[in-house]
Amino acid sequence: MSSTDARLRSKAYVALSLGGPITLETVTYWPIAPNELVIETAAASVCATDAKAAVGKVRVSPPIILGHECSGTVVQTGVDSARQFDVGDKVVLSYSSCGKCQQCAVGANPYCDERISLNFTGQPGDGIATVEKDGVTYQVKGHFFGQSSMGKRIVARATSAVKLPRDTTEEEMRMFASLGCGIQTGAGTILNLAKPEVNSNILIFGAGSVGLAACLAAALTSPAALVVVDNSAAKLAMLPECVKTAATNFVDSSGLSDEDLVQRLKELTPDGRGYNYALDCVGRGDLVKIGHLALRTRGTVITVGGGNDVALQVTISEHLGRGITYKGTHQGDSVPSVFIPHLIDLWRRGKFPFDRLLTYYEFDELDKAFEDVRSGKTIKPVLINRAASLVSKSEQRDELGVR
Repeated sequence: MSSTDARLRSKAYVALSLGGPITLETVTYWPIAPNELVIETAAASVCATDAKAAVGKVRVSPPIILGHECSGTVVQTGVDSARQFDVGDKVVLSYSSCGKCQQCAVGANPYCDERISLNFTGQPGDGIATVEKDGVTYQVKGHFFGQSSMGKRIVARATSAVKLPRDTTEEEMRMFASLGCGIQTGAGTILNLAKPEVNSNILIFGAGSVGLAACLAAALTSPAALVVVDNSAAKLAMLPECVKTAATNFVDSSGLSDEDLVQRLKELTPDGRGYNYALDCVGRGDLVKIGHLALRTRGTVITVGGGNDVALQVTISEHLGRGITYKGTHQGDSVPSVFIPHLIDLWRRGKFPFDRLLTYYEFDELDKAFEDVRSGKTIKPVLINRAASLVSKSEQRDELGVR
């Protein structure tokens, strides 16, 4: 265990103002709290939610250090976190939960009573980090999802960390950085919440990382029909082979009316009666409506993606008369300490090739990563912190995260 009275300085991606640019800045952290860790990141995965946070669309607003998917090595522990973690431990970071409330006590950590304060305020109290730029000192929020992990060395809550085996390789660390949110959410919605019966018909809206992770997970359940819908033909044409093999059909929804799309989707099920499960991995009310109409009797539609709050356009007669179930999910109902190791095990056994969804970038290429996602060229970008591989365990123990 290391001392907690020294300041840490690091490079991290920061949104200093609402709607302003996301820039790589030198961040000075306050001394870590007893329940925190300092982590040398191996890689930071990029999610659209980071861009939304930069413009204040996910409860928290700038100035903020971004990032909520990461892997790395513990280089400093707090007094309390040292009971669970040692310097040198390899970890993946995910969302934070208190571990003590009624929801956490029954394994429903995504619905922790403290989930908003722990994940979306960005800070535990008055502030934990500063950025000095052009003669101005900014107090920045550094606990987005309990981690704000888009930096070279970062401070995270211990409850966001999932310990990895000591023999995890550097290459694996970079892959596993992507598991903390989007991929976990998509796969978890299928495996933890929907739990489709064999020969189910499954419909997925959105060919981003969440939807495609759901597709790869759904393929494990031996579906009769597994259909992925997106409004970009170019994106659908560029999907990796593992996804093309997993799904039974892909549908370009551009130019189709709601009625025509529903009819087209039902035609892709073996008996034409529709789907047992429909997942909206985009976060749009109109997709919930289309998914609802494309369901067979007693089917289930699930909102997975987060978007603008809108009224759902579902009629009571359609909902009640067909016995439809509507659910929402946070993080795919996943408990990271349980589900992330499960996904890694599936990957090791060749059953969940999520690594085919990843594209790697240098740490200073965030702008390029965002642009490639917008253009459909990239599904899931991962920023590599190559400096981490140059720091030996002895150096980590000597430096204790202090610059």
